[in-house]
Amino acid sequence: MKLTSHPLLRRGLGRLNNKQMKHNFRTQLIIVGLFFFSILNAQNLKLAELFNEGAVLQRHAKVTVWGNAAPNSNVSVSIQGKQVQSKSDKAGNWTVDLSALKEGGPYEMSVSSAKETLKINEIYVGEVWIAGGQSNMGFMLQTAVGGKEEAANAENKNIRFLMVPYKPYEGYKSKGDMNWHTATTENNVASMSAVAYYFAKDLQAKLNIPIGVICCYKGGSGAETWMTREWLLKSTETAPIVEKYESYLSDMGKQKYEELFSKYEGDTKVYRDSVKAGIKNLVAPKEPMGDRHFNRPFGLYSTMLERCIPYSVKGAIWYQGEHNSGRAEQYRTLFPALIAEWRNDFKNPDMPFLFVQLANYGKADANNRPIWPELREAQLLTWQKVKNTGMAVTMDIGEKDNIHPPRKEQVGKRLATIAINNVYSIKTPYSGPVYKSMEIKGNQAILSFDFVYDGLKVDAELKGFSICGADKNFIPAKAEIKGNQIVVYAELISQPVAVRYGWANWTDGNLFNSADLPATPFRTDDFPLLTAGKKTDSYK
Repeated sequence: MKLTSHPLLRRGLGRLNNKQMKHNFRTQLIIVGLFFFSILNAQNLKLAELFNEGAVLQRHAKVTVWGNAAPNSNVSVSIQGKQVQSKSDKAGNWTVDLSALKEGGPYEMSVSSAKETLKINEIYVGEVWIAGGQSNMGFMLQTAVGGKEEAANAENKNIRFLMVPYKPYEGYKSKGDMNWHTATTENNVASMSAVAYYFAKDLQAKLNIPIGVICCYKGGSGAETWMTREWLLKSTETAPIVEKYESYLSDMGKQKYEELFSKYEGDTKVYRDSVKAGIKNLVAPKEPMGDRHFNRPFGLYSTMLERCIPYSVKGAIWYQGEHNSGRAEQYRTLFPALIAEWRNDFKNPDMPFLFVQLANYGKADANNRPIWPELREAQLLTWQKVKNTGMAVTMDIGEKDNIHPPRKEQVGKRLATIAINNVYSIKTPYSGPVYKSMEIKGNQAILSFDFVYDGLKVDAELKGFSICGADKNFIPAKAEIKGNQIVVYAELISQPVAVRYGWANWTDGNLFNSADLPATPFRTDDFPLLTAGKKTDSYK
């Protein structure tokens, strides 16, 4: 299009005759410049993508709102009769902090800068949680036991969710958006995380205020992909993750990686076409590790999680660990580091972080090594050592041949129970029995527990216990409830040294408390772990 063909310019230039135009070429340039400046300026004011219709903001807390405007311009944000002002920096970035927002809604929020104003007509204020992890968190409501019926009858518009689109690398064409939706039938709640949905449902029923959930997860993802390079390098336990990855890429070279990735794309197309054609027993191509692999260290942090930072949230719920089970000892350091980084990023040093302990599963290791108990122990230690954390035990709802147990309602409810008790101070039983201490009397080991409440409970004969002597060779043991303690013994062990409960990938352990909550697996010993010293995965 010619610069003088636009009607606005024709009106501006029509007042000048040809002679004047020749003598006032500078005037033309000024008018054209002003015209395009007005177009660009009209597009300057923007809100971060999480702030859109139906968004839920955190009540009774500092709420960070951010976006872009013209460089060095004044910006004001108004909601609930309050106005907060700020100024954009030389790059146009601006941030304001709202405070003391009252729960409820819908409220109008307006953002103004110069002659521009943005309005969101439907903002809610309540409790905001972020849901993260891998496939058991991503397990959709429609796939869970009873989930289809739940989704078909979901009508509570006070539960709202946002799905962070899957994006393995920059340049990937993601499906979906960052818009907020009501967790109702018409808004495809069926695709929402089942765990997150049931968590929010119970929380909303108890608190009777809007609940918002930011869904940010990816099946098969390791904890390290949800962290930054800088935080991974802070510890000698986790730094090898970065060092191994970067050394691998350096040794391979960019050209070789591109060749491998191109071959992978071609093989994947052939594989998918073959599946569509009905060919069975095919093996899917394996993606080469590199800067487009979703599970590379610090990968999904930069492409997915960072899009949510620093949105103000009350806390996080997390279901992950399967991918890291081969490095369970390292997870004792890695998982607390992830929690610390998320708290730092979301500007909440005491942010509640609630997570799910890995469930019972019989195929956790190809060689049947008991590595999942070691990961469960790392999770237990995180709960016991990191403040403001909580752990939902799910040993009773696992399935021997299914890494994705479909009874997700119980998982979400248990997380919600922990939040209701620990975060919202509404007292209720929230944990199963947790090993406390052991006393040896003759050939018996007498165990004491926390979180007994009104007593220990079993539906039949106690199972899942093993015991060892000085040889450290564990054998099955008999166990009996005596008051609020458990007596463990075996005929072949005259001098017990240690006891373990549920120390297997798949266990028949059946210890509960009076609140019908299962005991976490435990061991009384500190013998070396099978995963000791394992700090990196193999990329071959």
